Amino acid sequence: MKVSHRPGLLLVLAAALVHGALLGSVRMRAGSIDAYAFRSLDSREYYAIAQNVVEHGAFSQDKPRVGEPLRPDTWRTPGYPLFLAAAMRIVGKSATALVFVQQVLAVLNVWLAYRIARGAVGERRAVAFAVLFLLEPYHLFYSLWLLATTWFTTVLLAAWAAWNELASALRQVDRPEWRLFATGALLGALCGFLVLVRPVAVLIPFVVFVGLIIDRVRFRNDDGHIAGNAFLSISAFVLFGLFMTGGWCVRNALHTGHAALSDQSGVVLAYFKAAEVELWRRGRAPDRYLETSLDPTRRDAPHTVWEDVDRKLRERLSDLPPELRERLRWPDLAQGNRTPADSFRVSAALTRVAGGYLLRNPLSTLSCCLVRCGSILTFPLNLAVSPPNGIEVQRLRSTAMGATYLALVIAALAGPVRGRAAFCVVYFPAACTLALLLATTPQVDPRFRVPMIPLLLFLALLPRAGTGRRDENGYSASSASRGASPS
Repeated sequence: MKVSHRPGLLLVLAAALVHGALLGSVRMRAGSIDAYAFRSLDSREYYAIAQNVVEHGAFSQDKPRVGEPLRPDTWRTPGYPLFLAAAMRIVGKSATALVFVQQVLAVLNVWLAYRIARGAVGERRAVAFAVLFLLEPYHLFYSLWLLATTWFTTVLLAAWAAWNELASALRQVDRPEWRLFATGALLGALCGFLVLVRPVAVLIPFVVFVGLIIDRVRFRNDDGHIAGNAFLSISAFVLFGLFMTGGWCVRNALHTGHAALSDQSGVVLAYFKAAEVELWRRGRAPDRYLETSLDPTRRDAPHTVWEDVDRKLRERLSDLPPELRERLRWPDLAQGNRTPADSFRVSAALTRVAGGYLLRNPLSTLSCCLVRCGSILTFPLNLAVSPPNGIEVQRLRSTAMGATYLALVIAALAGPVRGRAAFCVVYFPAACTLALLLATTPQVDPRFRVPMIPLLLFLALLPRAGTGRRDENGYSASSASRGASPS
């Protein structure tokens, strides 16, 4: 049957018009297209690294000084800075041009989402899915920032497409083995690269690997050829996933002696995740925006939990000289600023400090994380229900927006049950949403939810069982969910 390309082209045109209108609106209201580009402290770090990559071939945040080498940066992972560097090579270093590149990327994301959904939910639902994704407000808003959000979404969608292709390939007995290896390798490389774009994706390669194993076991007795080829594709997935992340760890080991993705894991765990749990345990959750703020205007405000973390950190590093230990404080550490101490050793010590907070009351930790998972998915509903201290909240708007996201979550939970879709259709969006939630909680930041939106929308729009539709992999929605053989 001939497939029409017209809906996809119309979606690209509509997305281009929406993002063009977005840029025009920002230009009129704020005076320039790049008004939001550096709204986050992270943006300036990404930009500085990308600029050094282009100008000096060095992955560093340092400002170049005559006669001084640029120190290798180990705080940021390379996925987004290298994307910015590549964009700079093409359009230049202007923040306006880079924001425009992100709009093009966001348009591409809408088209990718449509292509992924079309085979499983049908043309009409795929168009509705893409339109809803296009109009999602946070997806639009953060495309204006020089942050990894939009690029991360692109790579996640590409990994989802590779998952679908591999699922289809493994069910076709006449597919050449090199194609199975190549598709498994592509999926592994993309999952590994996701971690390099944002370490919050660290659980995604594991859940995808588990999904590949489960999918193969379910069809082990149906077709021996498929089961035999499973080892080839899964091995390629593991090999290329490890190569992608392992290569960066080796780079850090060569420069610092520590084979790790970055030195920020302990910082994030202690100053942001454990601090959130500790405030929850103390009954001070409404103070979270005050206690965990890096706003320079609030630098002198009490940060009691962070100061307690500092004290415990210095106790654990008691072998360091006193003058060095006194410099280990949250204004520098929580922002990733360099200190004279070994940053990887500091990160490891902060991990142990965070473990003490998280394990002090496991039930409190669990309840905080579960509630925050709901808060992430329905933000800004939590602001309306329990307004935090120090933040002005428009409760009516927050309630309306939060209720919309709540409806999306409910529909996403009901969709797979109602639709009885094939395992390989449901698993990737459901498992990756869960993986991102677990890695993000208890932090509540809508930036981390943006990549989850297309996953949730897809689950919410799954068609009802019994419609006779077949997904792209050749399964009827009802029979595939029972593990039937391909027809």
